[in-house]
Amino acid sequence: MPSITCAKLTSYTVGAVVLQMIGLSLFVFGFFPVKPSLSGFSGADSFRPPGYDSSDNQNESSLTPDQLRLLYQGLSGIPPLFDRLILMVVDGLPAEFVLGKDRQPPSKAMMESMSYTQSLLANGMAIGYHAKAAPPTVTMPRLKAMVSGAIGGFLDVAFNFNTQALLDDNLLDQFFRIGWKMVMLGDETWLRLFPGLFIRQDGVSSFYVKDTIQVDHNVSRHLGDELRRDDWSLLVLHYLGLDHVGHIGGRNSALMAPKLAEMDDVVKMIHLSAIQRQKNNEGRTLLVVVSDHGMTENGNHGGSSYEETDSLALFVGLNSHMHDQASTTRNSAYQVDIAPTLALLFGVPIPKNNVGILISKAFESLADEDQLRAMELNAWQLIRLLQAQLPGLSCANLSRKAFSDSHESRTARCRGRMEKMLCCLYMNAAVFHSSWKSKKASRSNSREEYSSTVAAYYEFMKSASEWLSRSSANVCILSILLHKEPHNIHIFFFLP
Repeated sequence: MPSITCAKLTSYTVGAVVLQMIGLSLFVFGFFPVKPSLSGFSGADSFRPPGYDSSDNQNESSLTPDQLRLLYQGLSGIPPLFDRLILMVVDGLPAEFVLGKDRQPPSKAMMESMSYTQSLLANGMAIGYHAKAAPPTVTMPRLKAMVSGAIGGFLDVAFNFNTQALLDDNLLDQFFRIGWKMVMLGDETWLRLFPGLFIRQDGVSSFYVKDTIQVDHNVSRHLGDELRRDDWSLLVLHYLGLDHVGHIGGRNSALMAPKLAEMDDVVKMIHLSAIQRQKNNEGRTLLVVVSDHGMTENGNHGGSSYEETDSLALFVGLNSHMHDQASTTRNSAYQVDIAPTLALLFGVPIPKNNVGILISKAFESLADEDQLRAMELNAWQLIRLLQAQLPGLSCANLSRKAFSDSHESRTARCRGRMEKMLCCLYMNAAVFHSSWKSKKASRSNSREEYSSTVAAYYEFMKSASEWLSRSSANVCILSILLHKEPHNIHIFFFLP
């Protein structure tokens, strides 16, 4: 039998290595695709229509933070509703603990544990949402989603244990650019994501899961002093104790009700100190209570089950018209919707890679034209992101004259290829809005036309958001189950 020459053996070895590298590359890009994103930060151009000549923005970098804030307010056209934001993150809190599930209120034990929060909801002083989180339901990618409106990939699971600074456009950097002073207390993940942004900070590690007391005391011990200060515009509180209770004993742990009562006391303290007792010459403060993810019956998270993705978004300080507990249980949104909602409420540009949609009830106190302006700005941001990801998307080819007929036929025409459908829906909303404004000037517009304009905007934004979300999460993994302890990690991949 002839022996293999050295040259042949070398060529076989090289070929095998090349095949292995190709296979590894296919695996990596198949399971952990690189999410396309826009670089840089949104600026004054985000308040102008897509295709606007941005050469006028070249001097934006030379403006002081106060000048930039005033520029944004002038271009936005939406009167600022709030001046200060308190973002309270209760790690691992399922929304159903506060809002109930399947049109049923929370259990009696949950209601009694969070009695003050329930009174805010019942009296229309707060609005709560089941804010669905995208998997993987671990802390770092979920925080990114809340502040950037972008959906991360499963590769973020690995980065969850070695968090790097967030370089994508996000709310905190936008606030920093207009001169906001920020304070952070709690999970040190925030300090790694946003190094150098906070004037005061006290971070705690999220991986000592046996600690359910001190980890939250380290946050609350500063709260009274911070609420008395007036040198900050954003206060971030990230409580880890409830998530740790879940890891130790699951949803039904004997420690869960006392921990919920502790969080309720924090909400009460903030509401009474920072919202109810505001002086007339002070700006308004908005409290937003959110959770990064939920938890399973055993207290774990990381996957895509309802229990794990059922996160909370609770707005305290809005003038809500809802006083029905049953309607609160039906409120639903997506976690990424928090970013555009807060950006528009506080008059900063929506982050470039946002795929979320503004939460309409947060703007009910505004005049009709201001509510439509908020939707217009959100639609402009989404169409820019679509144009970056769909090179063939060009809405300039659609004439507005083609949309001059009845409302029903305009919507029915929006079929066909994805690019054509999205452009059609966008132009449909733009024409509705233009028609409403022209009739408003002559005082001939009706409530029905306003409702049709709102419906057209949401039809476009929902279609755009769904397509962008699918493209961001286009992976072969349906579920990941992850225990948060670094010494006990179990990851399961389920292929379709």
